[in-house]
Amino acid sequence: MKPQLSIALLLAAAASQAGWMPDSPILRAGDDVDIYFTARARFDYNSNLFFGSAPGLPNHGSSWTIGPGLSADFFKEANLSASAHWQRDFVRFLDAKLKGLDDERDVGGATLTYDGGGPLTLHLEGSYQEDARNTSDLITLVPPFDSAGTLLRQTLYSQSATLGYRLTDKISLSLAATHSSNRYDPVKHLNDALFNTQGLTESNGWTFPLNIRYQVRERLNVGLSYEHGAYDITRARLSTAPLAYTGFTKDFTGLTLSGQPTPSRKLDVNLKVGYLKSVYNGGVDPHGALSYSVALTHTLTEKTNHSLSFGQDSSIAVNGRRSNATTGQYTLNYVRDDAFRASAFAGLSTSAVEVGAPASAGIRTGSYGVNATYSPDSHWTYVASYTLTQAYAPNTYNVQQIALEANLRW
Repeated sequence: MKPQLSIALLLAAAASQAGWMPDSPILRAGDDVDIYFTARARFDYNSNLFFGSAPGLPNHGSSWTIGPGLSADFFKEANLSASAHWQRDFVRFLDAKLKGLDDERDVGGATLTYDGGGPLTLHLEGSYQEDARNTSDLITLVPPFDSAGTLLRQTLYSQSATLGYRLTDKISLSLAATHSSNRYDPVKHLNDALFNTQGLTESNGWTFPLNIRYQVRERLNVGLSYEHGAYDITRARLSTAPLAYTGFTKDFTGLTLSGQPTPSRKLDVNLKVGYLKSVYNGGVDPHGALSYSVALTHTLTEKTNHSLSFGQDSSIAVNGRRSNATTGQYTLNYVRDDAFRASAFAGLSTSAVEVGAPASAGIRTGSYGVNATYSPDSHWTYVASYTLTQAYAPNTYNVQQIALEANLRW
């Protein structure tokens, strides 16, 4: 894929606001089905693709992405509505030394929602996403990453069903089931016979959250929350590293608070706090701790708001062991009108990942960035973003990323 093709699409997007596109979708089947053609052109710059650890290759890299696709909306005006989308991204790197990183990535998903205005609601959702990237936990937890010279290719699958029921005017409950799994696509290391999945694990699991909410007053709810999760752990394909555990379960019990607690209605709160117990298969190494997630959004002016989110949770790390993570992020949002919006954020993540009893690896990473989105009409959306990822421990390095994107929906 030559860069001129991506440049041409970006320029065409910038020059397309002449009113030649119809407002309707590219294909309409009666009143119930709208089908759209979608496409995106994207330029990415990454200052540190391999965290400075791939001998003979440039640390930085630039790439172009062209992504054609289709999306469809079904029964938009009915109690039962649905949507589906699919896109294939063709990614091409500009540096000849990085041509081995060129690839194609599929992204797809579908939703179905039923809301008849009565006490019962139903929402079904499924997604599929292929990606290629490197992350800070790889260089820390999965040696010999320092000789990789490749991007980690991963496929994520997710399916969920959520059933909601209103018992009374003030009491409602929701029960959900979510299945998630991941798969790594092995690529041989540049300088040795190992594959870049060496030491990685894949997980396949279910979570079942149950929430009961009580409306204490208008726009404010309190509730009880219980969630059970069970996951199978397997070695990634072509990995020969020993597998420490083959299963992981966790149970959360706690309280929730959501809504607008102040008379001015300028503050939105979404809080969940309780006790989380996790254990490996066979009852090995049980761990119990406080777990919470808090999101606070405050309206500053008619056009600006800011939010603070923080939380603590346990999950499975890439090495198949428990990760106890604490995260926090501050975000400032600006919305000028329906066409233009922008935001800036700063976040910090600290994880204690088990690498063998009783030892653990501490990973501390900061993320900072700005982005802006411009949508002049229903067809075109333009996005520009800058992100800085700063690793503080146990390794020190930074990654700067710049992205420019044009999206078409017709």
